[in-house]
Amino acid sequence: MADEPKIPEEVKNADTDWQKTLSRLGLIEPDITQVRDSDILYLAKQWQFLQIVELSGERPHLEKPELIEAKSGWTIINYNDAMATSPGKYIFRGGYYQWTDNADDEGDGGIVNPKHGTIVKQAFDSAIEMIQLAKEWGWAGVMIVDGHPDMQRALWVEGCRIGIRVDGYQADMQAEKQRRRIVSQSIEEMHAALKGLK
Repeated sequence: MADEPKIPEEVKNADTDWQKTLSRLGLIEPDITQVRDSDILYLAKQWQFLQIVELSGERPHLEKPELIEAKSGWTIINYNDAMATSPGKYIFRGGYYQWTDNADDEGDGGIVNPKHGTIVKQAFDSAIEMIQLAKEWGWAGVMIVDGHPDMQRALWVEGCRIGIRVDGYQADMQAEKQRRRIVSQSIEEMHAALKGLK
């Protein structure tokens, strides 16, 4: 009979801490056999983030980053040669609505980050703003380091639309369809604007 594997002490302590936390919250330990794929996908959609770096590697790195409030309400962390964003303070608020009755987000009935849409829209808008900032600041291009697939796709599509190189993303059929739809809409809008000038 083989020896049973020994559980490291730090794992035992972490498990004990977890049990105490669950008990304080009045919760029982979850049965992970009951977790569905759709549950995991739902949670993954809430934990969106994006990290990018400038392609040339020639921009100086800021030791103390500049914090930029995005139009989505998220914070873009700018290192001059790299940027990152996530829901930040909104990530632990339970998705679209707060978990508490205390509506401390601008007093708007418990909605998290009011007037900015769903967490998915906020993620999309944040990715778009990051690539637009990169172009505005004269970045040679963008390398996606890591990020939620939806945010990576949004950044890539907008990069194609505004003409800035994006590496680190392999477009699938869905991304390519989205890119074509957005580009064709942009061309139609441009034609309509030109007709209005005549």
